[in-house]
Formats: sequence, C-alpha cells, structure tokens
Amino acid sequence: MLGPFLVLLSAALAAPGAPAGLDWVALPGGVFPQGDPALPDAPPREVRLTAFEMLRHEVTIDQFAAFVAADPATWSPAGTAWRAAHPDGAGADHRAAGRPGDHPVVAVTAHEAAAFCAWVGGRLPTEAEWEYAACGTAPRRFPWGDDEAVAARWYAGGKFGALEAVETAPVTEEDPACGGPFGLVHMAGNVWEWTADAYQAAGWTTAPATDPAGPAAAGPWRVLRGGSWMNLPSYATCHHREPARPDRVAYTVGFRCVRGGGQP
Repeated sequence: MLGPFLVLLSAALAAPGAPAGLDWVALPGGVFPQGDPALPDAPPREVRLTAFEMLRHEVTIDQFAAFVAADPATWSPAGTAWRAAHPDGAGADHRAAGRPGDHPVVAVTAHEAAAFCAWVGGRLPTEAEWEYAACGTAPRRFPWGDDEAVAARWYAGGKFGALEAVETAPVTEEDPACGGPFGLVHMAGNVWEWTADAYQAAGWTTAPATDPAGPAAAGPWRVLRGGSWMNLPSYATCHHREPARPDRVAYTVGFRCVRGGGQP
C-alpha cells in the first residue's frame, strides 16, 4: 500500500482539472498466470508486470461529464478523427441512461475512454494489467474465486430474460463477497471495460511475456473485459475476452484507467 507521503504525492501529481473521487489503487509488480486452457483465444502463459495503479472504481457519469465540460486536448489521432465525425459522442442522455451520476458512464467508445484516461494522467489498461488487477496470481474463475452464487452485478436469470432498463449499481456499491485480491470494485459485472489491446483470435502467443500489450495495428477490434449487468456469469470471468470495434456505443460498456507500469 502507498504510505501517507506517497498518497499525498500521488494526489499532488493528479492531472489539473481532474474530477473528484478518483481513487487510485497501487498494484505490486509480479508474475501471474494469464489465460485459461479452456478458452481457445486465451492460451495460458506466465506474464510479468511492472507495478502500476488502477482506479478502484469504474468512471462515473459525473466524472465523464466533467471531462466533456473541460474539453481537453487529450485525444489520439484516431480519436480526433472519430470526434470530428461525432462531436457529442452518444450524448449526455445516453451516457446517463436514466441513472444517477454515481453510476458508471456507458455508451462511450474506446476513443473517448482513452482521451478521458489521458486527461487524468493515465491510460487504458492492457489486457494483462486488467486480468492481474481483477484476479491476482491465484488461478480462479472470478475475482473472489469460482462460486457463481454471489450477488455480482450480472444477469443470472437465464439467457432470454426481459431487461427493460440499464440496471447498473453505483460504482462504489458491491457485495463484499464479490471482492477481489486488490480491493477493486465491480471487476466482474456492472459494465464491460475497455482495454487498450487489439483483439486477436489466436490470443497473445506472440506478445512479450513482460508487460505485454496487443499491437494497435492487429485488426479492427479491441478487447472488452469483465462482463456487464446484462450478461451471464460466463461472460464475467477473469479470462473471457470480448471483441468490439473501438467505436462501439452500448449501454453495457464503460471503463476505468491505469497509470504507471511498463507501458508509455
């Protein structure tokens, strides 16, 4: 854990104008088993990561609204091109989807998520960082273990249930039974989370074993992780990889940021 001096230093280094309530959790570097032998696109291997920090919670509606109001120049070239064609994104009404401001923002693209993270002095996590943050070094299906009989924010009522609203929980509210090894909240369910990596069906067999990142030019798809309020538990595991175009807009998709680590 960060000592008092480092906590103060971390706060002092926060990006100017960053919204309130960003809670960065320090994750130690180390080696962990990435992947699952049961998933063809996630072959298991040992990965080493440099220490980094991740937001304890998903980015909220109110925090993203502060980013929109600030209009910072933190967009990537691809994001700048996307923004020129979509100056308002999905719009505030869709990002809120009828929910209070302490719920996770949804209907954001990977371009918007990356620009927000850059604004607060961070970036989107790599797949390896996300998986390690969610589930740590012990083999397990979910952040807390293998048991599906917990009150995670996912949909366990059957494949063809009727859902009529965006049924997320506030980002800080989660059953303690759903906690993972590092105290991060909603790493399974609530909303899918964007990662920085491009999706490759063959997995990461050619990526480095130290601080790996999916190559940005590998194809048109990015990777989402963690499942959502609308998905069955099988989508919300530590290892499930969900491909999505970076311009995807959906009521099930949000994000959180990281900073530090072995990536620029």
